[in-house]
Amino acid sequence: MKEDDEEEIMDINDPRVPEAVREHGKRFRKPARFVVDVGNNEFVLSADDGELLDIVHLE
Repeated sequence: MKEDDEEEIMDINDPRVPEAVREHGKRFRKPARFVVDVGNNEFVLSADDGELLDIVHLE
């Protein structure tokens, strides 16, 4: 987790969201709308209604 324990919810189109995460988020029946960077190259994807879609780890 981030050192300050404050996780920012970002829009999937935020330029800080890696392109690989954005592309992965498009694959769901309900496309990902929000992303939380939880640190250590891990991202939590959720739909517009708040449903958790996936947790992504980038190498």
